[in-house]
Amino acid sequence: MSVVVAGCKVNLGLRITGVRENGYHELDSLFWPLPRPCDRLHIRETGTAGLVVQCDTPGIDLENNTLTKAYAALAKRVPNLPGLEVRLNKGIPAGAGLGGGSSDAAALLRWLNSRVSSPLDDQALAEVALTVGADTPFFLINKPCRVRGIGEIIEPCRDDALAGIHLVLVCSQIHASTPQAYADYDAALKASDTVSGQNCLTKTESKANGTFLSGVRTELSIHNDLEDVVFSRHPQLAEIKANLLRLGAGAVAMSGSGSSIVALFAHESHVESQAAAAMLQGENRRVYAHVL
Repeated sequence: MSVVVAGCKVNLGLRITGVRENGYHELDSLFWPLPRPCDRLHIRETGTAGLVVQCDTPGIDLENNTLTKAYAALAKRVPNLPGLEVRLNKGIPAGAGLGGGSSDAAALLRWLNSRVSSPLDDQALAEVALTVGADTPFFLINKPCRVRGIGEIIEPCRDDALAGIHLVLVCSQIHASTPQAYADYDAALKASDTVSGQNCLTKTESKANGTFLSGVRTELSIHNDLEDVVFSRHPQLAEIKANLLRLGAGAVAMSGSGSSIVALFAHESHVESQAAAAMLQGENRRVYAHVL
């Protein structure tokens, strides 16, 4: 039995840069990996063909999920994959914009690729990962990266760019639908040619490009284009963001298509970040504090 830990990611800004003919949205975002919350994959070789997935979390499709897709995609490129049983312990909430399913898929791909007689090289494995999900190639690298296109253009960034910054991640029980978020964005864009509103990552753009993101590519726009439309459906998320700003965060944004909210506190704001995490922790929320 092997136990593989799959962490999550947050988006520090997300700009939608175009839509392809197949309907996939192109983006430009800074992906930052976090060790918590995390999923755990308990992997056992069965000696028979194929993959069997078990999970106690309600709502998980055990026959068609990112793990089964990853196994099937790799099987097309690598013959004679070992038969597996994977028991998935979910710690990353679904519909939170944290990439849990993609992280699970990448973890399984890495594990399998390390155990076959003729493993794929990094580029080939990334190509397999992209067929599973747009975020999956990133999790093969699992370092801070600028991600563009539909997830296939990945440029590692300096991992010390935010060194010492305190990050507070608030995960509510709200499930934000990714397809719905993009559909709402498209509808709003079509109606007004632009999505207006206060969806900037920080209170001021100059602060976003200076204090908190020194050393990170400044041409990366620091806001989340999906925030307005998701907040319209889930105003509780806007309230969480407002509370974090009120409690001293210098930068707050929704991660991905939601529903998790990310706050950045300055190096010297350890007390404020801990107080904010404690205050927002509740029965219907999980809050994680990290030092980057």
